[in-house]
Amino acid sequence: MPNTLCIAGAGSGKTRKIIAESISEIDRGGKVLVVTYTINNQHELRNRFLQAYGKSSDRFVVKGIFSFYLEDMVRPYQQALFKNRINEIFFNERNPHLQENSKFFIPGRAEYLDNSSFNPRHFLTLCETKAHSGYLAKLAVRIAKATQNAAADRLGEIYSHVYFDEVQDLVGWDYDVLKILNKRAKPTITCVGDFRQTVYDTAFGQKAPLTAVEKISAFKAMRFVEQELTQNWRSIQTICNIADSVHLGSYGKTDSAVVDVPPEFAHHVGAFTVRESQVTDYIEAYNPTVLRWQVASGAKILPPHVRCYNFGSSKGLGFDRVLILPAESQMQFVWNGAVPFPSNASIAQNKMYVAITRARYSIAFIVPDKKASAARFVIWDQSSLGRAELNA
Repeated sequence: MPNTLCIAGAGSGKTRKIIAESISEIDRGGKVLVVTYTINNQHELRNRFLQAYGKSSDRFVVKGIFSFYLEDMVRPYQQALFKNRINEIFFNERNPHLQENSKFFIPGRAEYLDNSSFNPRHFLTLCETKAHSGYLAKLAVRIAKATQNAAADRLGEIYSHVYFDEVQDLVGWDYDVLKILNKRAKPTITCVGDFRQTVYDTAFGQKAPLTAVEKISAFKAMRFVEQELTQNWRSIQTICNIADSVHLGSYGKTDSAVVDVPPEFAHHVGAFTVRESQVTDYIEAYNPTVLRWQVASGAKILPPHVRCYNFGSSKGLGFDRVLILPAESQMQFVWNGAVPFPSNASIAQNKMYVAITRARYSIAFIVPDKKASAARFVIWDQSSLGRAELNA
């Protein structure tokens, strides 16, 4: 069975696909590992499996990407490089080898020592028992080379199928790990992701692949068979159309599978503009989930105790109604959807796509009062009829 890259648009049922195929594999006597990135998605996968299968099973294993590297690729064979047991992961928010508030590297952190052996301080903390998260994939690759890919062989002995979910967030050395695993006949590998939802990086640095184009090319070079899921089971067609316009012309059209809107939501359906001065009124009227760039965003606009998520942390979630607080770099999309995001604004572009595709029945964008008339979505106020389409 060939290894597969499944490009799954938001709301396209990728989790449903993984769960259904995993259950079929388990029923055939196999064992499945699902490796994913966000904690939200790990919880979602476990819960959805339990709902579908009716009970837990030790033949369905879910791990975070860093736990996978440590437990399956590094620790069983770490003696090939380092003697001290690596007990846990030290999660890096920045490159640990850079001097604070500087672009200069700390001396003594190079990958190799003077005797050409591997430097533990390149991969590990000073105690040498914790692995830097940003260098785990690189460490896994180095150990694989030193052990003739023993970890890949071991993985095939344990699991019959491995899924890598959210592969859009993998970069650089992560793809070297996939190359190592792809060389072995077992286990079968399915990679699932949507490159429009790239909002995280598992590492730092400039090692390719970094862009969506480079990542897709890397899968083609590994001869993964490409599949595409374009039907959206979460959002109405109006929201799908707006989401498609975020990456205008770069991906195929999304078709909504949502046929009926529940009566309790039918009075307010579509896309809206909400003035900053009316945010509280809108929230009281419809109780939307607010999505924003970061925790500090909208401190003077949003009422206290409103339900909020940052764009990135909302990935994998769905809400009946969404109220989006765009960042400055995203406002042009609200004014004119025909003007594409600039090439240096890919994160802002992808976060906008993530935010829009969380919504099932309605989305609204918060804009300054003085600029509301320039927005391309119907302006909401208390007298709005509730239904909206894109302005002509």
